[in-house]
Amino acid sequence: MSFDLKHLPHTFADLVIANPLNAAVIKSYCDQPPAKPLLLAGPPGAGKTEAARVIAQNHFLRAQGHCMRWEYNAASLGKDFEDKIMAEVNYQMFGNSDKALIVINEIDEMDLRSVQPKFREFMDTKRHLIRFLATTNHKNRMMGAMLSRFRVLDIDPPSNTDWVPRVLSMLQAEGLNPTKQDVTQMLQSFNGTARDLIDLVEETVIASKVATL
Repeated sequence: MSFDLKHLPHTFADLVIANPLNAAVIKSYCDQPPAKPLLLAGPPGAGKTEAARVIAQNHFLRAQGHCMRWEYNAASLGKDFEDKIMAEVNYQMFGNSDKALIVINEIDEMDLRSVQPKFREFMDTKRHLIRFLATTNHKNRMMGAMLSRFRVLDIDPPSNTDWVPRVLSMLQAEGLNPTKQDVTQMLQSFNGTARDLIDLVEETVIASKVATL
């Protein structure tokens, strides 16, 4: 298993959310069945997709239902999104009275004129069946009528300080025993996305293991 997959967030405690209010909202969606559709908006690497996945995983664990493909990229859905989504919804709801849950990443990639109006109508007509989570890098590319269907959280990238506890946990899971001060110093000059940070942690682990040979 690759290093990044090994350390994917699985619980709310694994997430790194800069804003405490956003963290509280995301935790509430993890703890209870999502009510209003949730849109996580922000730049690449802010942790939007990871947060949406953790919310979904908590939902499926709690519901103890079936799921097949609950996560989609908007660009790959195309104009026939309804057939693709409803196939998954029917699968999730087979023998289960709870609503289905669908995650759509980069929802702004839906065409503003030809697809977004239809998807907004789809959300309205299927809200008794489906809970929606979505992410976007560019909420200004979404029509206002569709944005209004979501609770929108603007997610800022975590600071280096925000990352310290998570990086410390990852290093400890890899058999290293750094102090909080060691990790703070390690991240002092870091400037990049969450994906870049995972690469830095992996390189640190590799370097440490080589040094002990």
